[in-house]
Amino acid sequence: MKSINRILSEPLSAWLVKTNLHPNSITIMSGASGLIAFLMFIMGNTPSFILGALFFELFYVLDNCDGEVARAKGLSSHFGSWLDTLVDYVVHVIAFGGIMLGLYRQHENPVIFIAGIAAMIGIFLSFFVVILQKVKKYGLAVHGMPKAPEGSKKKIGPLDNLIDVLSIGDFSLVVIIFAVIGRMELLLWLAAFGANIFCVILLILNFKYIVGRA
Repeated sequence: MKSINRILSEPLSAWLVKTNLHPNSITIMSGASGLIAFLMFIMGNTPSFILGALFFELFYVLDNCDGEVARAKGLSSHFGSWLDTLVDYVVHVIAFGGIMLGLYRQHENPVIFIAGIAAMIGIFLSFFVVILQKVKKYGLAVHGMPKAPEGSKKKIGPLDNLIDVLSIGDFSLVVIIFAVIGRMELLLWLAAFGANIFCVILLILNFKYIVGRA
């Protein structure tokens, strides 16, 4: 199933292919969009949350574009793959850090820090699972489903399908919806649980590959 953000990124990628922009430059541009989203989020008011969500959406679209342009130009590289992964997770961590700080400025409720830190920890730990995947020479197949290393078989089960749905790539649209309806605090709590559940599922699915028993 193709994500909405993938549908949005394809026309932009078709234009970017015609430019002299290197895919890694597009990755940096996506990271800059994520940084602007963070700066908007920490302002802690409804208009800034909406603006931040829109820049977060731009990050998602450009995050698709760098890979699409790299494949179209034949410029895919090991460095580019690592850079894309690093920028992806850094932006997600700081985005939720920004939402946490913005909500605290808005409500001055210290309990918000519990949700924000929990969400950031879940994202951070998921990053290490992906790093282990790369070190073990296997990566993510379509969306988030783990792909077994060459020479080993992998059966697709219910948890794989769940990861596939959770990592479809349209989460930024969810952020926009919560920003528009003014429920960013609820989004933060959902992310606190969801990010850690996602990490646990990734560990379960990847355990035998991570420990080298595939």
